[in-house]
Amino acid sequence: MAAFSLWLCSLWALIFSLNAHQAYEELADTYRKGVDLALEKLSSHPTIQHHFHFFKSVTQSDIEPGFDVSFVYHNFYLKATKCPKGTVDSSGCQFRNDRPLIDCAVCYKTFRGNIEEAPLPYVHCVHRPALTEEMKAARVEHCNTLAYSNGAPTLLAGRALTPRAKLLSYSRRKMAAGLLFLLCSAALLYSAAAQEPYNELPAIQKKGVDLALEQLTSHPGVQHHFRFWKSLDKSEIEGGFKVKYLYHHFSLKPTRCAKGTAASSGLRCQPRNDRPLMDCAVCYKTLSDEIDPSTSPYVHCIQRPRLTQEMRTTRLEHCRKMSYNSGAPTLLASSTG
Repeated sequence: MAAFSLWLCSLWALIFSLNAHQAYEELADTYRKGVDLALEKLSSHPTIQHHFHFFKSVTQSDIEPGFDVSFVYHNFYLKATKCPKGTVDSSGCQFRNDRPLIDCAVCYKTFRGNIEEAPLPYVHCVHRPALTEEMKAARVEHCNTLAYSNGAPTLLAGRALTPRAKLLSYSRRKMAAGLLFLLCSAALLYSAAAQEPYNELPAIQKKGVDLALEQLTSHPGVQHHFRFWKSLDKSEIEGGFKVKYLYHHFSLKPTRCAKGTAASSGLRCQPRNDRPLMDCAVCYKTLSDEIDPSTSPYVHCIQRPRLTQEMRTTRLEHCRKMSYNSGAPTLLASSTG
């Protein structure tokens, strides 16, 4: 009986450790890099004898001032395992419950998803019972200074984990694999449902969306697969002789799949809610329902929070000129759907 109980405890500890590893994998890539930075610094400390795992997030915040630059703040816990420091394959390392959690705060600047060397990334880790209010205040002050001195708004005015997010994080560590399977199934259904709006577009409008996705994927700052989300405005006119002029304003949403994911595989990509929508406008001429390359198609995509009124005006003016110069009526005065 004692042997069985020991086996059962070991099994539960292993499941618990695997769930914690999954929590790390579910972090956005920019947050994982900060965790890796803290783990690297912790391992270099001579008094640390054991391998540590990411345990859970406490607060997350990021701001994007533009030009592929982000300022990231992350407060999280690390937990000691039974494996020695330097363990390479730590997937089987079980947590130790006889050591306090390590409370870490990191903040850093990224460019195109990679941590910049300047300004110097900030990492502060301490045993949770030893963390004082003065240390917390010093962390916040340092990270706000890092962002503000680089022309960005106050970093810690960004989002924090909501009580619901904390509850989900806690539940993920306490529930068995059955619940995880149900959650993944629901996410997959949600992702499949999101694909329907694209399938319902007329073929001639799908070509414009595909054009925007192709241009977006070619951008070096884009790291994830995007999918069509919803139409905001549509307009087309017929110029005769099988010629049409089309305008389409729509949103694209990032997914958890890497850039370059095949279209067939993209159907299973789950949308990410920790990144803003991409706002796109395209206009182009078609001949016999094929995009006519003689009139260069216009494509403009930008993250929605960065879209200005001037950009909107430029889009409309460009598309009006495209149709007007070709002898057609004003494109954006036509029917909208």
